[in-house]
Amino acid sequence: MKKVRLIALLLVAFMIFGVMTACGKQQTSDSGNQPATELNSDSSGGTDSSEPAVEKKEPITFTMFQADPGEAPPADNKIIKKIQEATGVTIEIEYLVGDMEQKVGIMIAGGDYPDFIGPGQARGQFLNAGAFVALDDYLPNYPNLWKHYEPYLDVLRSVSSDGKIYIMDIWSREYWLNDGEDTAYQVGYNGPAFWTQKDVLAWDNYSYPKNLDTYFDLLERYYKAHPTIDGQPTLGFEVHSQDWRSFCLKNAPQHLIGGRNEGDVVVRPDLTVEIYQNKDYAKTYYKKLNEMYKKGLINPETFSRNYDDYLSVISTGRVLAMFDQQWNFGSAENVLISEGKYERTYVPLGISLDGNEALPYNRYKSAGIVGGNGMGISVKCKDIPRALEFLDYMLNEDVQKLCYWGIEGEDYYVDENGRYRRTQEQRDNFNNPDWVKANSGINFANLFPKMQGRYSDGNACGAGNQPEEILEGMSDYDKEFLGKYGYKIKDEFLPLAEYAGYPEVWSIFSTMDEDNPVKAVFNEITDLQNRYLPGVIMSDDFDSAWADYIKKYESVDYPMLEKEIEKEIKARYKK
Repeated sequence: MKKVRLIALLLVAFMIFGVMTACGKQQTSDSGNQPATELNSDSSGGTDSSEPAVEKKEPITFTMFQADPGEAPPADNKIIKKIQEATGVTIEIEYLVGDMEQKVGIMIAGGDYPDFIGPGQARGQFLNAGAFVALDDYLPNYPNLWKHYEPYLDVLRSVSSDGKIYIMDIWSREYWLNDGEDTAYQVGYNGPAFWTQKDVLAWDNYSYPKNLDTYFDLLERYYKAHPTIDGQPTLGFEVHSQDWRSFCLKNAPQHLIGGRNEGDVVVRPDLTVEIYQNKDYAKTYYKKLNEMYKKGLINPETFSRNYDDYLSVISTGRVLAMFDQQWNFGSAENVLISEGKYERTYVPLGISLDGNEALPYNRYKSAGIVGGNGMGISVKCKDIPRALEFLDYMLNEDVQKLCYWGIEGEDYYVDENGRYRRTQEQRDNFNNPDWVKANSGINFANLFPKMQGRYSDGNACGAGNQPEEILEGMSDYDKEFLGKYGYKIKDEFLPLAEYAGYPEVWSIFSTMDEDNPVKAVFNEITDLQNRYLPGVIMSDDFDSAWADYIKKYESVDYPMLEKEIEKEIKARYKK
């Protein structure tokens, strides 16, 4: 009975998790997709409802550049093969290798664009170069795409200087029942926090240090008591500082004072804005890191590790903690899960600067689509209608289920209540990175517009947000660990907070024209932080190094940046 009550409780919690940040209300109780008029027949004469029918056309291959490191799925991935068979479309994906600025610069200079571009942090460069096709006149002709984006047209247009739609966001478009009126807190938190190994907290009698001093005191004590893990030197606190992922280095101070995930500014309740990296509370944080560096908890190699190296050391299980967002290191944590090292996986802690209360750290109602965080079709695309037809197909609810849940009866099953479930063997498969590469469509579908939230039948758009799966799929270790705190899911380590009424500021910076004076100041500040903060943390004389850093900081016209961003936030603010 207790187990049933737990599932029921989490189901209730999940049912109130929704999102509503559209231009107007919309009906989300159906899939938002046009039903297929005919299903594809299988070889035995039956039907396969996992693949909506499309008009058979000549095979075509589209190229795609993704401006982030990654690994393309193998050609024989079982889900991708089914999509190819249904559509005739093959996608050849090139992930970023080497320096992003150099790669993108060469591509723009030569005008040698692929069919699809996932611009990532280079979205501003591609927009300024005129690399994308304007989609305003196309989208109404593709019902799934139109349903998906119609409430957010103004947001999509806001990121371009000419007010046209060039980039289709691939994240944060969430589908919920009850016309989106639910309170929109989502389970499966993977945002910013001081992510900390469970064994560290368990060793300290399941403590929860809630301010900077007690937190690092715990890490120091555990580090001294456990100088090695699995025969390798323990790494107390990692500080990733490479490329655009340097938010691991820069952003902690805003969260320590209760700010949300804005990026490089703090936004006060009255919507006024301030740069935080030159403030005393930032100094307090970096002075603490300097102290930990001198005590050996921060290894100097952390500042020279590239992203792959960072993931590699986390996957060994010897990194006790880091400030990061879980989606950034999740692949490394999956390695630990696949090896059964649950005690070496992480929970999010909302550490405050000097208080005794945990802080929310971005666990709040979703803002929905923010604009510019996605992909576009290039001006060199060989067949724009066919490309959009493919994207529209990918947004069919049945295709989304195929990509994120797999094949019914093979990768999941439907219980007597119509709920999507997995056996333990099926869960183990999805926790195995090698199996996922060959058999799951998740990594492929994540490159394109996608459904998040719930399907029209009430099931979650992925097992990670399905209440039954969260509970049933949890290891015995995790159940016992969370139970010591009186929690059912890791999200409960962070309190809930209300959505502020505007998209995070990082979305404004990321789509800003490169010739905008505000962007120039932002780039200058970013460069200062990335170049000087590692040296400040490792300095023998912190106060002197900090003073030199602040002197350089004060030479930048950051008040102009604060003023302009404040104007933009107020323009985007919605009750």
